[in-house]
Amino acid sequence: MKKNLIGIAMCCAMMVLSACENQITGDGTINKEEGLQEVTFSVVEFEQTLTQMGVKSADTRASLADNAAYLKLALFLDGVKKYELSQTSEDENFGTLSALLVPEDYTMVVIASKVEMEIEAPTNVHPVGEKLNDSFYYYGVLSKEEIKTGTVAVGLDRAVARFVIQTDAKPSEVASFTLEISGATTSLNAETGLGVGSTTLTSTFDQTGRSIVYCGMYVFLPSADAMVTVTATAYDANNNVVKTHTFNGVQMKPGYSTQYSGNFFQVNASWSITINDVDWPEAINVSYDLSTL
Repeated sequence: MKKNLIGIAMCCAMMVLSACENQITGDGTINKEEGLQEVTFSVVEFEQTLTQMGVKSADTRASLADNAAYLKLALFLDGVKKYELSQTSEDENFGTLSALLVPEDYTMVVIASKVEMEIEAPTNVHPVGEKLNDSFYYYGVLSKEEIKTGTVAVGLDRAVARFVIQTDAKPSEVASFTLEISGATTSLNAETGLGVGSTTLTSTFDQTGRSIVYCGMYVFLPSADAMVTVTATAYDANNNVVKTHTFNGVQMKPGYSTQYSGNFFQVNASWSITINDVDWPEAINVSYDLSTL
């Protein structure tokens, strides 16, 4: 998986968060006499170089709150979750987490997302609900030596792939639009940066008052260069099918956005397929004819 490492700015002030943290220890207690070390984890700035159609543009920076609403960090020792810390973007110090830790070599998993995520294990990270959204992650070892420094910088990679469809002017009777993606998942293996297995995911989007269909889904992929099947269906207010089409062999990659744009409601219309747009790191453009798909 191509790494799009996100730059980190260190926070010098040490601060123990209160209600936003949930710490788990072996016996559920914290005792400074046990030789615990206070550690601050900082995820302060996102930095990435954008390219469109292979042409690099200027670096852009955005705050964590611009990209995520939830932040969660979990530490595992011998496969057992020992600590978990979480925040929301409503917290004043969003992006700075502190804890009292027993110095050990831990496996660390961090997930930042626009939806709340659960870290059950390094190999099983998934949304609390059914829907996935834009998500960034870190997986690695937190050593005793790093813990003793008192400050840890965390870099995050974008974990998801995105599929977007944009159609021509929709008929007035179209009330909703459904995307069904087969060959993807909502569960992440942070060790590999890839999805856990694959299934069929479905999302329905209200089209009331809209002139065109523009909607999308976020998924985790089981491989670094996956081919999925996407079925797009327009319904009227009585849930009758107005138009449906299945796109086979849709190319998707972790950290990339695949966009299909074209005349969905016309027959044998040409389509433009864009893999990535200006909001994502790279772009590949391919044109297809709907009659050949």
